[in-house]
Amino acid sequence: MNSIGLCMDIAGALSIWKFGLPEQISREGHQFIVIEEKDGAEAAKAKRYDKFARVGISLLVLGFLLQLVSDFI
Repeated sequence: MNSIGLCMDIAGALSIWKFGLPEQISREGHQFIVIEEKDGAEAAKAKRYDKFARVGISLLVLGFLLQLVSDFI
């Protein structure tokens, strides 16, 4: 159980490292060069980054909980 929690922590940390702090992505899909125009691809990319960042945080929390539970089993 402890090993599973550790693996989940590693996966979560890697996910947050990759997707947690995205490079200049407009959350609304705005392009930086053109004013008042939305880019659907940029908005989809921001959604994907947000999703994987949440998954990473969830994996970290679940991994730590599994490690904590394994101390009492």
